[in-house]
Amino acid sequence: MTFDFFEGPAGSGKTFNMVAHARQLVENDALDEGQRMLALTFMNGARRRLTESLNAESSFRRKFDCLTFDSFAQKLVKRRSTKLTDEMRQQAEALGQFHGPCFLAGELLKDAEVSRWVARTYPLVLVDEAQDLDVHRQGIILGLKECCTTVVAADSFQCLSDGQETVNFIDQLNSAGTTHSLTQCHRTNKGGLLAAALAVRKGENILDVLNKQTIGKNGNVHWIGEGIELSWVPANARNPGLLAWTIAFQLSRGTDDVAILTPDARSIIIRNGIASVRERSWNWPRGGTFGPFSATWEGNDNAIVDSIAESLELPAIVSYDELCGLFDKHLVNSIVKTVDRRVRRLQRVTGQNEFEKSQLETFISDAVRANERLGFKKSSKIKVMSIHGAKNREFDRVIVLWPQSVTGSDEHKRRLIYNAMTRAKNHCAIIVLGKDRLNSAPFAP
Repeated sequence: MTFDFFEGPAGSGKTFNMVAHARQLVENDALDEGQRMLALTFMNGARRRLTESLNAESSFRRKFDCLTFDSFAQKLVKRRSTKLTDEMRQQAEALGQFHGPCFLAGELLKDAEVSRWVARTYPLVLVDEAQDLDVHRQGIILGLKECCTTVVAADSFQCLSDGQETVNFIDQLNSAGTTHSLTQCHRTNKGGLLAAALAVRKGENILDVLNKQTIGKNGNVHWIGEGIELSWVPANARNPGLLAWTIAFQLSRGTDDVAILTPDARSIIIRNGIASVRERSWNWPRGGTFGPFSATWEGNDNAIVDSIAESLELPAIVSYDELCGLFDKHLVNSIVKTVDRRVRRLQRVTGQNEFEKSQLETFISDAVRANERLGFKKSSKIKVMSIHGAKNREFDRVIVLWPQSVTGSDEHKRRLIYNAMTRAKNHCAIIVLGKDRLNSAPFAP
């Protein structure tokens, strides 16, 4: 029974090395007949990607279960519920439906009989992105490592939960067995991008490692380096034109394997800017046009509906005239435009002059589903998502949109921009909404 911990910055191959080490263990008979390897992650997206990596290895086929911590905890608690005390159940109830089962799983793993039972089924355990785990899920790892051969990958700086303490947990992992410190970045070899990411990680001024350049007749200032470009645009929710043009200009350089990332996927400024990118084109000075581009938000329909409804600030009941006024501010969004046409047609045909919020949310939901049925979402090569949604992924090019609405501590903001930048293999363009943002975290100390 061994413990191996792979740590290193983004792109250093933590997951790759973790999987390679597990392959070596399996080939050296870490699993007996009927036994399986257990792979654990925090989020479902990371679970799907880890499953793909494991399926690519012939040594693992039909020999592993890849689960989230929550799913594993629920199964363990259900199977060994007779071991739970009334005190444990009361504490779990106070923690709620998500943290409660994980707390109980950690407590159950302290029982010798339960730990032996788990080890017989899963003698080998892999854990990816361990820095994202809170104290209750950390307890599961600490319990598993006492009874199973365990391989863990983590980087404390890539924890995106503001205020979550990971240092003590990472120290425990470092002292639990063999630590493999990875230092070389394999995702990119672009010197400017690497230097900028390192500056952010150290809390230094990113502008100090980039070259300042004045571009165009208007004297727009950009900061550039090999593989990276930083610029700013004025922020205006009602006039997303300049932001849309800047995004579209970046997309005109190529649209294969591109991701647009933002720390605030609900920002109406960014939502309107992306909508403009999808719907209009721009003229080149010497002739020809660029755009529109099929940039599509990743996420379920409900999240999109909630985001649009929130941006409209719909009251419980709204008059027809008031509703038209609300829509007029957001018609750059194709979904809002569709709902606006439906409301106007309904008023014209039936004379309805008052609309309830629930009815309008249904209209928005119908418009979102109709938009997806057209195939627009499925055919898009340009993915738009939150920085959290891009965790443990990589793209050829990344465009980061940094709005004024970002909240959290300076450390949290640095971790967000670092995670966004380090998703890029060849080029990262950072577009900051508001020049004053460059004088504070995450761009400056």
